[in-house]
Amino acid sequence: MKKTFRNRQIEIIRHHVEEAGYLAEEFMLYSKLCAESSWKNARTVALTISTEFEIDTKPLISLAWADKKKVVVPKTFPGRKMEFFEIVPESEYELTSFGVLEPKDETKSVSRDKINLIVVPGVAFTLKGQRLGYGGGFYDRYLSGYRGNTIALADSSRLYEKPEWGEDKFDIAVQKVLKP
Repeated sequence: MKKTFRNRQIEIIRHHVEEAGYLAEEFMLYSKLCAESSWKNARTVALTISTEFEIDTKPLISLAWADKKKVVVPKTFPGRKMEFFEIVPESEYELTSFGVLEPKDETKSVSRDKINLIVVPGVAFTLKGQRLGYGGGFYDRYLSGYRGNTIALADSSRLYEKPEWGEDKFDIAVQKVLKP
C-alpha cells in the first residue's frame, strides 16, 4: 500500500512543482521555518540536499551558513544505516544509486546529540507529524534514537488530513509540520 501511494504521490508532487504558485509556497515555508525558535536556537541543523521534486533546501543551507550555523546532511551506508556529515560551501558531493547527492568521504560525521534540529524530508505528511518517506526507513531508524527537534516542510501537495498511506509500528512522526 505504501509503495503504491508513494509512487502516485511523487507524480502529484512532480506536477505541483511546475505550477505557478509553487515558488510562493516554498518561500512561505522558508519564512515560517526561520521564524521557529527551534531554527533560531539551533547551532547545528540537519537538512537534505534536495532533489528536483523536494522542497528546495539550497536557500535554507545558505541561510543557515549566513546565521553561522553548522549544516549537516545525510549519508547512507549498507544495512540501511544513515549518518549526518558536516558540509561547508566548498564541500564536494557524489551522486548515489538513489539519485541523491551525498557528501564525499572526507567530510566529518556529526553525532546525534550534537544536532539541534533535523528538517525531515518526505513525500506526504499530516499536521500531526505522521510522514511517508522515500521507502528505505533511513529516517525512521535514525529518529528512533534522536532526542532533538524535528520539523517537516509540507507544501500543499504533500499535506493530508490523515495518513492515507497506512502506518507501521516503526514509523516515527516529526514533532512539527509547517505548511504554507
